[in-house]
Amino acid sequence: MRQRASVGFRICLGTDSAQRASAKMTGRDSKYFFKKGNYGFRLYDPVRDEEDVCRLCWSNALPGGRPFPLIPEAGAVSFGRVVTGPFARFAPEYFFVADDRTKGKLIAYLTGAEGSPVETASGKVSWLSWRDGIARQIAEEEFGEISPKLYIPAFGFLEGAKFLRTLSLGTRAVQFLLHAKSHNDTEMPKMPQCPEFHFHVEKGHRGEGIGSKLIEHFVSQFAAAKYKKICAQVTVCEGQKPLDYYQGMSVDGQKLWKIYERRETTMYSNEEKRVWNLGPRVENVTLVADKERLLAFVKRISSPR
Repeated sequence: MRQRASVGFRICLGTDSAQRASAKMTGRDSKYFFKKGNYGFRLYDPVRDEEDVCRLCWSNALPGGRPFPLIPEAGAVSFGRVVTGPFARFAPEYFFVADDRTKGKLIAYLTGAEGSPVETASGKVSWLSWRDGIARQIAEEEFGEISPKLYIPAFGFLEGAKFLRTLSLGTRAVQFLLHAKSHNDTEMPKMPQCPEFHFHVEKGHRGEGIGSKLIEHFVSQFAAAKYKKICAQVTVCEGQKPLDYYQGMSVDGQKLWKIYERRETTMYSNEEKRVWNLGPRVENVTLVADKERLLAFVKRISSPR
């Protein structure tokens, strides 16, 4: 439950936006582990930040940062929970956000995890399997479960209500849910046992070294003696952000990223690929980088100018 500060009587009816932003940021300043110009970097607060992070996740879901076409605005937060929820539940200590302190607005986030096997009641499972399993569970919590439960009185009403809500979002929302349930295991590439991260920066704030600073802070958490590699899973396509974008990154003449595994996703129809200029093939790719090389790369970009 979100708390609202008490408001006293004011002589004037209006409040300057800069003053409001300043007031909103005052409570956060002490929590920043780093400040860069107007930006502040801090740990994710699930109560305060979840909706902002989810909407940012949704708006960046397509390669190139275009709005995600499968689920309309009403489903943005639910979609964001599916993507970021496993990290928020399992590794909140590696979940970081960045604020534009002048506007009092969250403009970037990074989710990460150590990548080691997860201990469950039935034994250890790989981080990737656990992450994807929790994502499917959250999808069912948010959008409903298409199963015989719909016909069991004890579950039917609640599951039916969630499913009707999903139907109200449009047929593409239903297709997204079905695709995630049926194809996620075959379309998500494998990954090595090492730290993994994902990050997004809001359009209009890119090119400021914000994402690099988030990555630098994340990578710095791990001693080289334990982990020498860092991985990231990305979605690429020729029309928006091709794989060449990542393969072209280098440090002192050495390539930054190596392809660990790549798999095509059938999430998008041929017509959608044409309309959204995605190109003929959309792929999920696991990229792996040497930890120290990645750290050197992001430090150069995130250093104060």
